[in-house]
Amino acid sequence: MNNGAKKAYEMLAAKAGLTFDPSAGVIYGQRNGFNVIVYAADGNYPYIITAKMAVSRAGGPLGKDVWKGFAKEHKPVQNVKNENNDLRMVLSAVNNAEKFSDRFIEAYDALTGFLAANGYINCCQVCGQPVDTAPYFVSGEFSIMCPDCAAKVSQNLQLSNAQQSRKKDNLIAGIVGALIGSLIGVLCIVVIGQLGYVAALSGIVMAVCTLKGYELLGGKLSTKGIVVSIVLMLVMTYVGNLLEWAIVVMRELEYDFLYSIQLVPILLREQIIEASSYWGGLALVYVFVILGAVPVIRNIIVGQKTRGQMFRIGSRY
Repeated sequence: MNNGAKKAYEMLAAKAGLTFDPSAGVIYGQRNGFNVIVYAADGNYPYIITAKMAVSRAGGPLGKDVWKGFAKEHKPVQNVKNENNDLRMVLSAVNNAEKFSDRFIEAYDALTGFLAANGYINCCQVCGQPVDTAPYFVSGEFSIMCPDCAAKVSQNLQLSNAQQSRKKDNLIAGIVGALIGSLIGVLCIVVIGQLGYVAALSGIVMAVCTLKGYELLGGKLSTKGIVVSIVLMLVMTYVGNLLEWAIVVMRELEYDFLYSIQLVPILLREQIIEASSYWGGLALVYVFVILGAVPVIRNIIVGQKTRGQMFRIGSRY
């Protein structure tokens, strides 16, 4: 979190009577009788914040249409989702610290007034009981739990961590998964190319599907898996570009597909296909592959680091 966002969060916490935990990058506490955790769902966009609450209602959660109506009536609110005991209100972004605080307080006070009027009360997110709770960070997510449920979640997490640590990276299965994912990327390159575009989407799809394919079948994305996936991305992006041009040759010269693939290098050498168009288009797709791969790799690595973590918010600063 940059200094500007940090100051905005500190101001919001002070004005709302809440507490800012800089180590977790979240605001927490109680206002208007309801417990809340305020955080940015994506650290790259710290001014798009979510107010998370654990609440229950005797008649069950209100329907989606009710919350859509609430969001329409209150301008700062993007949406509200209420599933089981979990309620989340997402606010639209504003990077002015003063407005950031005021818009949150306006929206939050309206929400808590609405909750109270409709019979909502604080509860534990896990068991749903109206008991004392505390805010927790659990495997990359935030939760409001009672001590008993927190102890059970912690125990289950320790068992899961032990199982995960024994889990090995299956290289062969990972390569198969990455190959299947890269084929989806090839299909995207070809289809979009036939529409006459070199789109960022094709490169991003190639990166995401290849990396996720390796992780899904390989068990986990290790450094070795990242290297294998990157090599496959580069090779299959080249293949996708070649196939796209082969289809063009097949359509224009009316040859069969396999012969058209063989013709592409010859037509390039004879300058019938412009080298600038061929290599320029390939280079652009490679740029998009890199742009797609970097955030995916970063998110996977961060996710692996936080997957086994659990701590009570406010206990580490």
